[in-house]
Amino acid sequence: MNKLVALLISLMIAASGVALAQAPATPPAGGTAQAAPNGQQQPAAPAATAPPGKHQPVAKTPEEYKAYQEASAKPDGPSAEAAADAFAQQYPQSELRGALYQHVMILYQNANNSDKTIEMGRKTLSVEPDNAPALAIVASTLANRTRESDLDRDERLAEAKKDATKAIELANSGEAVPAGTPPAQAGPYKDTLLSMAYAALGAIDFDNKDYPSAEQNLKKSVQPSQAEPDPISWYQLALTLQREGKNPDALNASQKCVEVSGSSSPQVASICKNLQTYLEKLVNNPPAKPATPAAPASAPTATPQSK
Repeated sequence: MNKLVALLISLMIAASGVALAQAPATPPAGGTAQAAPNGQQQPAAPAATAPPGKHQPVAKTPEEYKAYQEASAKPDGPSAEAAADAFAQQYPQSELRGALYQHVMILYQNANNSDKTIEMGRKTLSVEPDNAPALAIVASTLANRTRESDLDRDERLAEAKKDATKAIELANSGEAVPAGTPPAQAGPYKDTLLSMAYAALGAIDFDNKDYPSAEQNLKKSVQPSQAEPDPISWYQLALTLQREGKNPDALNASQKCVEVSGSSSPQVASICKNLQTYLEKLVNNPPAKPATPAAPASAPTATPQSK
């Protein structure tokens, strides 16, 4: 899995645990502690003490919340999807449907199942149109898993662009961070969303051979200070700059790709190193005539679905 996506998922889970721990609208009498989604006991809190921010989904009855807990405990995509569909059928008006489908989306994301990731992301958005993580993940998956030969290529890329743009708008407006997110996590959460969304836009521009726009969006992708650096974005930026004939800048980006990939992503580090070596030759031994030779490989597909 892409490290950037792993961070976003961990922040999503942490934020969701805080918001949903107090989900039942009718807490047990006497303020008795209730089970949170992570299995830990959380004290019931009156509605007046709910943290400010974006509305957090709540269950209308203890029975609904119990059903949510059981569905969200499913460990794999197929069983969790079946449980989410059953929950949605039993509680068609529940605010927790989006949280369940988001959970299923994450499970399929972890299993590298891009088609199901997109499908569950779309289900999440059908319930919660402003679910910023779903918007960013669907946009990123579509942008990086759509090929030139796909019959619905234009539709998929248009959807990815729309979702990424909306995720950016939500992040910049402060509406993306769930209510109750600890202040220390709010910054990384927002910056990770922005980084993913701009990377998706950059990938779309690159596929459309709009290299100036790709450069602009990919530079924004690697800028957020509180997001974990993503080597794939640096690799894509290096390729983009090389396509524009900006070989010294491309070399710098490839060096950054090697640096941030480190030992945790040896396959990506190897790809970045190969590009760095190629660009060093171009910079140190420029061709006699102006030319922009193609790089040895296109951007790797080790994006949200990669290990």
